[in-house]
Amino acid sequence: MVEKRPAKSTARAAPTDGELDATAPLPFVVWACRFTAYFLALGGIMLLTYAYYGFDTDPQSFPPGFRLNPPQALVNFVWGLVGTLIGFFRPRYSTVFMLAFAAFYTLVASLGTFAGSVLGMELGTPAKVFFWVVVAASWVVGIRGLLQRRRARAAADGIGY
Repeated sequence: MVEKRPAKSTARAAPTDGELDATAPLPFVVWACRFTAYFLALGGIMLLTYAYYGFDTDPQSFPPGFRLNPPQALVNFVWGLVGTLIGFFRPRYSTVFMLAFAAFYTLVASLGTFAGSVLGMELGTPAKVFFWVVVAASWVVGIRGLLQRRRARAAADGIGY
């Protein structure tokens, strides 16, 4: 006769306070990468708005902060989607993503500031300031993440900085 035993739970018990204290915090670059969810939300809202009102709607008819034309909204949506996925599911690629993000938005801010309405980018003064702040912050975060990664590799190899 087979003896019935309670089934073992495959679920892991909640971590103890000691385990949580021993866990290293996430690097700042991962949190910055997760912050690109803002671009995902903004681009998604604007694409849905254009789908409802029509893609020929004047961007200036929207409130400040939402005055993106459809290509800009699509670009924000794609960068936000990729950044959010990397930040939450593949954080080891956060540094590379932030450096690519910084390089791309440097190009966008430069074209929007110095080239006028080239490529349909008609950036007002608040948008220009916003993009340059995003560019500066993303370069700082990306370079900081790169330097931290180098220090971690050097420490693992026994090389002192």
